[in-house]
Amino acid sequence: MSEAFEIKVENEKAIIRLQPILDMSASDDLLESLRSCIPAHKKMVLDAGDVERVSTPCIQVLLAAAKKMKQVGGQFSIENVTPKFEQSMRELGLSEYLNSWSEN
Repeated sequence: MSEAFEIKVENEKAIIRLQPILDMSASDDLLESLRSCIPAHKKMVLDAGDVERVSTPCIQVLLAAAKKMKQVGGQFSIENVTPKFEQSMRELGLSEYLNSWSEN
C-alpha cells in the first residue's frame, strides 16, 4: 500500500484522503491504494477536501474503482468535493458520476 494516500479504516469502511495534486505521477499510487481497499472493505469513501488539481488519469482510476466496488457489491462515495475537483469532472462530462458518488 502506498504511503502517499492516507487510509483510515472504520468497521468495514475505508476512508482514503486524496492528495492536493492528483496528476499523472500520482495515478499509480492512487490505483494501488484503491486496489488494496476493494477486497477488504464493503464501503470506500474518498475525502477530496484537499484536492486542488486532478488530471484525467486519476479520474480514470476513480471511475475504475467505482465500477469495481459496484461489481463486488460494495459502495463507493466521495465527500468534501472541492470546486476544482468538481470543475475537472464537469469539463470531462462526468458530473453525473460525481453526483452519484456524492449521494452514497
